[in-house]
Amino acid sequence: MQRSTLAMLLLAMAALAGASPSQLNGMGRLEKSETALVGLGAQLCRHEASPLRASRARSMALRLRGGVRELESEEEWEEILRDEERLVVVDFTASWCGPCQRIAPAYAALAEEFGGALFVKIDVDVLGELAADLGVASMPTFQLYRHGELVDTLRGANEPALRMLLEQHI
Repeated sequence: MQRSTLAMLLLAMAALAGASPSQLNGMGRLEKSETALVGLGAQLCRHEASPLRASRARSMALRLRGGVRELESEEEWEEILRDEERLVVVDFTASWCGPCQRIAPAYAALAEEFGGALFVKIDVDVLGELAADLGVASMPTFQLYRHGELVDTLRGANEPALRMLLEQHI
């Protein structure tokens, strides 16, 4: 990622997290130094005042870097189940889950490759009750839905098995 793109991403995340205008101005001057950008990212993580702001910042980061959409509410989930005609592929993940982070780039690549399906992520720390209601007990768990009904599940960060599952259902 280019430094200027990273700086814009961090500024957008800081604004969503509620940084003051003076903090944002200070952040803009830091984009010349890669080390400063890394430090800024760490400061931003400490600055996030609420889970909702943190979730919005994460979603903005995903959109800016072309990643997979992260659902923020049960209402979003219910709307997708009700309205989506395509196969829905859900990655139940957590920021603290090492295997989840390792398979995330592969999941994003599969989302681009299998454009006929809708790929989303659900952070179990944000929507834990929903994850529990859907029977998620380990991360990562991948669930596939068609017309609002669960059609398949894969537990674990197994990219070849996930690819096979997608090929079977698309």
